[in-house]
Amino acid sequence: MRPGLLFAGDAEARPAHALAERVTEDLGLSAVIDAMAAGDAFLAETARSVLLAAPPSPEDVAYRQEVLADCLREPDLVRELYELAGRALQAQRTAAGAVYFDSPETLLNQSIVTLTAYVTLLRDLRALAGRYRPRVSSTGFTQFFTLADDQFDDAYLASVTNRIAELSLDGNLLVSARLGAGNQSEGFAIRRPERQSRGLFRRNTTPKATYKLPYGDEAASRALGTLRDRMLAGLAISADRSARSVLAFFTALRFDAAFYLGSLNLHQALTTRGAQICLPSVLASPPPSSPSALSSSSALSSSSALSSSSALSPSSPLSPELTARGLYDPGLQLRLDEPVATNDLNADGKSLIMVTGANRGGKSTFLRSLGLAQLMAAAGTFVAATSFTTSARSGVFTHFTTDEDDSKTSGKFDEELRRMSQIADTIGPHGLLLCNETFQSTNEREGSDLARHIIDAMTDAGVTVVFVTHLHELAQACYDQRDRLPALFLRADRDRSFRLHEAPPEPTSHGTDLWHRLHHPAAL
Repeated sequence: MRPGLLFAGDAEARPAHALAERVTEDLGLSAVIDAMAAGDAFLAETARSVLLAAPPSPEDVAYRQEVLADCLREPDLVRELYELAGRALQAQRTAAGAVYFDSPETLLNQSIVTLTAYVTLLRDLRALAGRYRPRVSSTGFTQFFTLADDQFDDAYLASVTNRIAELSLDGNLLVSARLGAGNQSEGFAIRRPERQSRGLFRRNTTPKATYKLPYGDEAASRALGTLRDRMLAGLAISADRSARSVLAFFTALRFDAAFYLGSLNLHQALTTRGAQICLPSVLASPPPSSPSALSSSSALSSSSALSSSSALSPSSPLSPELTARGLYDPGLQLRLDEPVATNDLNADGKSLIMVTGANRGGKSTFLRSLGLAQLMAAAGTFVAATSFTTSARSGVFTHFTTDEDDSKTSGKFDEELRRMSQIADTIGPHGLLLCNETFQSTNEREGSDLARHIIDAMTDAGVTVVFVTHLHELAQACYDQRDRLPALFLRADRDRSFRLHEAPPEPTSHGTDLWHRLHHPAAL
């Protein structure tokens, strides 16, 4: 029994790919997670899990967006759900903390305490559903409230209450059994005690054959205790199973509510800084083309891409979409009070985006903004842009420059090759690969040649590549062959506007800026 607020139908979350932690570090995802958490460790854990999970289907993304729209209109709804589910988990922890030794009887008593608390919380859930049902319209909440009414109606809750009362033995245990092989007791069955009739002619139901343990007979007490545990074992297991079933429902509800509460926190953190956000459009990926292998352990296929003017028709089945207006890096915005620079992107039918231009011109920031937007769009939450449309991707992968290996066991170039090999072994069809100054640690000719082979292999296998580089030989070679390899070329100019525009690569990265900054600072 699941709340069903994150997935339509029986779909379940799939784990993140093996390089997800590297993506988190390269894109600065922690800043977004911290904003979603607002100091709550469980919200942070949930946000990280959902943002880095394997992307769900476009249908599930749209499903989440409907639920999120309801949460935006009724923010108290998601807060009450999160708080109610948290109370259920706290009730279980409190009951478990009161148990100092393990036995069937203590397990039974723990389950009774927990189930008693759950009945109260289920009544609160039904009351909450009654208040908010007329105020929501999403399929997710409609189905969830229907589940609450159908599964936890008055008859069910009354039945559970009666069962709990029967489980409370009050120290009395009536059991039937039979003698088996070797005169061993078997076939234990716990019986309901007979109700004694009240009145003048009350029948005496005291058993005729009784045995009372002598005071101080420890061996007999232990034997009787063992017999009692055997009789209670099945009942305790059944009660524990019931408690765990309800706990699993509340645990899933808390996780689902935590994601939407985190999204509301992010919404508030960005909008209070004057930034624009939107719910993106995530479209189905195009069908795969002929398969192609990237490595001995990674077979990829299909076509995936970006562009602002496409050699392919926008309606082509092999042309995924990627367009953005007012795109910015939310991690950067969360560190500043004033709005940051934004970029527009109209990409369609391209396998490669090559970004060149001035140092400190906003290239890396653009790369992070695009990667974060793709992750946030796939998760079904808000995107840091005024509008964002993308085809579904199989995952986001990053290859950013890193520091030298402190252990001195390998050089920086070896480390770059090793990370690229890991990506090739992991990335799948419709993957998005973001490269930032890749292969800058070697000479330009060798770096350009190697990068070009990587780009060709990735794009042939259906991977979209966004490549930020100062390797002019690489950028110019791709530009000269843009008819063979459909690509979009963006450039950051020296005006430090931090905005990119479509332009061919230049044979300089404006190193004169650094020269003047060092030798003629007064002239700047």
